[in-house]
Formats: sequence, C-alpha cells, structure tokens
Amino acid sequence: MSTQLAPPDFDREWVSREATGVQVHAPSVVATHTGLLAAWFAGAHEGSADTRIWLSARGEGGWWDARMIAAVDDAHWNPVLCPGPDGLLWLFFKRGSAISSWITWVVTSPDGGRTWGEPRPLVEGEAGHGGRGPVKNPPIVAGDMWLAPGSTETWGRDPRWDPFIDGSDDDGITWRRFQIPVDHTTLTGAGLIQPALWRNATTGRVSALMRSTEGVAYRSCSDDDGRNWNVAVPTRLPNSNSALAIQALPSGRVVCVHNSSSRNWGTRCPLLVSTSDDDGATWSVRATVDDGLTAIDSDPGSRPARPRTSDAPTGTETGVRTQGRGEYSYPSICRDGDDLVICYTWQRRRIAQARIALRRLDTSTQVEERRR
Repeated sequence: MSTQLAPPDFDREWVSREATGVQVHAPSVVATHTGLLAAWFAGAHEGSADTRIWLSARGEGGWWDARMIAAVDDAHWNPVLCPGPDGLLWLFFKRGSAISSWITWVVTSPDGGRTWGEPRPLVEGEAGHGGRGPVKNPPIVAGDMWLAPGSTETWGRDPRWDPFIDGSDDDGITWRRFQIPVDHTTLTGAGLIQPALWRNATTGRVSALMRSTEGVAYRSCSDDDGRNWNVAVPTRLPNSNSALAIQALPSGRVVCVHNSSSRNWGTRCPLLVSTSDDDGATWSVRATVDDGLTAIDSDPGSRPARPRTSDAPTGTETGVRTQGRGEYSYPSICRDGDDLVICYTWQRRRIAQARIALRRLDTSTQVEERRR
C-alpha cells in the first residue's frame, strides 16, 4: 500500500484520534473568534442508546482531545454548530432512537465553545414530529430571518422524505416552518432530505441543494428570504443518497462537497469538491478530498481503503447500517481566513479535516463534469 501522506488536492489531518465510539460520524465544523470547533456523534452504531455528541477545538499543534457535550439520555444524532444572530454559538442535535420521531435539542455557548449552558428542546411541545431546525447543515441569515434547513423522514411500506425550512425572526426563540415543494409523482424513491443553504450576495436569492434518492442532488430557490420556494428540480450533480455541504464565496462561486456515486444507497467514495458559477444550476468537479487510496499519515491503524459493492450503506428508520469500510462522507465546510476547511467521516472510525487555500479552487482547472 502507498505510504504517500497527502492526496494532491488537500492538506489533511485527524480531528479525532481517540476512540469516542465504535462508530463516529456526521461532523460539523465552524470557525469562531477563538479558532476552529468540530462536533460529531459517536457510539456503537447510529441510533444506539449510547450515542453522544463530542466536541473538539483546534489549538496550536492540532486538534485537542474531544469532550462529551450534552450528556442526556437516549441516542444523539447530527450535531450542527452555528454562530447565532444573538451572538451566541449554537449547537443543535437530534435525540431519539427513530428518525421519524426525532426531537431537536440545542445548547449554546457565550464564549466560542469554552463553556456551554444546559441543553433544551428547540421547540417546546414538538415531540414525535421528526425534528425542527437544522437536520444536518447550518442555518443562514436572509433579511430578517434565520433560516434552518430541515427535513422529515417517514419510513415503513411507503417511505416519504420531505425538506423544509424553519425560519426565526426573533433570534431563535420561535420558529415558523416553510415547506420546500417536492413532486413525488416524478420520483422513484422516498424523496429529498438534508438541504444545504446559501444566499446570492448580488440578487438576494436563497437556494437549497438537497440529498435525494434519485441519483442526483435537487435544487430549489426562494426570492423572498426563504418564505416561499419553487418546486425542487434535479441537477446533474451526482448524489448517492448521502449528505452534501455548501459554502458560498464572496466571488459568487458556490462550493459543494459531495460523494461521486449516482446510485441510491451507493458507496460513499470518493469525496469530491465541485463548484458552480451559476448559483447551483450546473456544477464542475474541481478537487478530490479523499480517494480511499491515500493515507493521511503513516499510522498503520489508519490505512485507507476503497469500498466494495457489499460495503454500501443500508438505510433504516433507526439509522444507517454499515461497517464503514471505504466510507468518506457527511462533509461539513467552513471558511477559515483564506482557507476552506472540510471535516468528514473517515471510515466511521475517525473524523478527518481537509484544508485548501481558496485561491487554489478559484484557479483550478475543471477536472470533470458529471452529467445525469
């Protein structure tokens, strides 16, 4: 096996080295005035009662040892870190053993993540409705609204997935739900979930790019700060029914981190960066985050692997079932000065960070254009 320590496109390092769980997954990264913070969930497997949210900060010399946040009972999922309009740092997360009956909880920090308050439900009295607020990607501000990208999943004989936006105009105290329309008659699978949001700095248009069961990501737009949305339409960006992440740049370019497969419940390798210069209508692959071939360091316990067909994940109402072999997935993205930082799940065993200078993406040549 190659001993090369970095792929050609990104500088990478470990966020989590220690074993915070048998499986670790779904990181969220944010840049604060005190530095980078990352959160993820870890436990025996998705939906297991021992799954908790873990947090690490990056200081001089690398990422610090992780600590558990919000040690309340039952399974935890999908942490989302985000600076709030009230000046606090917010950490959203889901609670519950079944996705269809998630409850969203939140805990806030007044000092960039050094100390945290007591966790509480985001919306009182909303138990059993699949969760409110952000489901995987962070909220954005548009006009006087704080917009959180959410979704619901109904499982069973006829599963149905639908995206929505939770809006708050009072600094997250109360929330109003705005549906993203989906024409399910045109779909072969359950639908769309886990929107990623951005706002066009010139036009003010808010857009959502969504994971789907259809082999490609879907897009919807709003011209009134997230209150009304057009019917979601397919793009040509491949999507294997796995999470994606978005970062809008001051130039107007939009960056998306995603897996390359266009098969529903396909393998989650490689992890790529694509860009769009037309507000998400079309995309071009620009860089590789992880190819499953290149080691991050020389630690023999962290050798990369490519997935086999049998390694593709299987979705259930209580979470994805997988051993994680060859999986590089669930990216989270943020700007850190002149760099772009991506955190992602590394074979369900660790959380990895990839860093690239923004100028390298701005000047890189097109690698490949994926077409439906």
